[in-house]
Order: sequence, then structure tokens, then C-alpha cells
Amino acid sequence: MHGSARADAVLFVVSAYTLSKRALDRLETAAAGAATGLARLIRLEETGPSLIDALDEMRAEGHRRIRVQPLGVPFPESLMSWLPGVMADWRTRGQNADTWLELGPDPATDAEALLAFASATLAHPDPAQPIADVAPRLGKPGWTDPPDFEFHLLVCTGPRCAIHGAAPFTHMLKDELKAAGVFDRCLTTRTGCIYPCNRGPVLALYPHGHWYRLPDQEATRRFVREVLVEGGTAEDLRFHTARAVRDSHTPKQEAAQ
Repeated sequence: MHGSARADAVLFVVSAYTLSKRALDRLETAAAGAATGLARLIRLEETGPSLIDALDEMRAEGHRRIRVQPLGVPFPESLMSWLPGVMADWRTRGQNADTWLELGPDPATDAEALLAFASATLAHPDPAQPIADVAPRLGKPGWTDPPDFEFHLLVCTGPRCAIHGAAPFTHMLKDELKAAGVFDRCLTTRTGCIYPCNRGPVLALYPHGHWYRLPDQEATRRFVREVLVEGGTAEDLRFHTARAVRDSHTPKQEAAQ
């Protein structure tokens, strides 16, 4: 299959850590209207189908020529460099080598398109809103102090963890915390990349300083039960402990040697 063959399906990919359902719907509508054939749109971060899952679904539907098109300005240059390798890896799985993939250009490299986009914002039919009568504020009263918690769970929802199964992980973790009765004892924070990307899905537990790889529901359930409920460490799931925690458990004489 040759690179000159026209893609029969387009997978638009968006990088946005905060995106409302309404905004996502607008993007999906625009993507569908722009493509001549089938078009899908996914977020590379947070929840939803990952790039790998979306490609699997499109191939299962019979598409054998797929264009992956970054959408958004600016689109992270680091992801533009990362995407080709992920797409190439996908083609090594199963029978995926029969599917031609191509990566569309970074939209921010088209000067005319950028000019048109900037001009469109100034020509928007909705008028600009004056703020003369808006009360000054930098935040809300509830943003002053953190909520009370026993466990701070940092959950990576970055694109590199997403391809390792992190996309549905946040919801699965929430369900397991509730089922075990410890949801209110936890402050769960979704994060961008916290490293190491190859270990995804990654969860960091503080103040304990332990890092875990939780690849599936069974591992997640064990983490909740053995670590949060029973106070253990689930050694086979843990792959790292923060230096400060390691040092605090090192005898002083041993540390001085």
C-alpha cells in the first residue's frame, strides 16, 4: 500500500487537559464536516478512547487507510514528535500491518491558517463582553485550603499513559474507592505527565511516597484493599519510593557510612 493512497478515514486528535462535553461536541461536529469520509475525534489526555483503541476500532470497521490529524493551536510539539512512533508500534500488533497510517501536519505550521483563525476570533458574531461591572476576584473562598484527606492519589492522565490503558483508569479507581468505603478519605488528583511514561497507568500515593503501576481492575482493587484499607504496600505493584521516604527509613549509622 503506497503513501499516495488517499486515506478513507480521518482520526482527529486533540491535546487538551480541560475540555467540556459541549466543547468536545463542537469539535466533533467540525471534524465530521471537514472530512470527506469517516471522521473520528479523540482526546489524547484524560478519559475516553486512547489512540490505540481508536485505531483498533477503525480497523475493525474495515478502514485500511487512516490519517491521524492533529487538531488545535498550538498542538504540543513533543506530541508531534511522539505520535509517529506510537502509530508505527500499532502497526506491529496483530494483523495491523495491513493498515496504512499517515500523520497529518501540525496545524500551527500553516501561516495562512493561523492568520485566518486569529482573524475569525476578531470577526466572531458574538460581541466582546465589557468587564466594567464585574466584581474583581482571583478565586473562590473554597480555594484557600485543601480538603482534609488521608491519602493523596496522583493519577497520571497524560497521553503516554493513556496508550497503556490509563484512559478508563480514573473512573475505575473512583468506583473501587467507593466500593471499599475509602472514597471520602482520599484526595484524587488527575495530573499531566509525572513519569515514567512506560509504566502506565501510574498512580503516586502521598504522603507515603510510593508509586504504583495499576494495569487493570484486579490490580486496582488490590491496591485499594491492601494499601488503603489494610495499610500494606502491595510490593509487586509498587515500582518506586520517593527518596525522602527511603532516607527516613535508613538507619543513621548506615546512612553515614
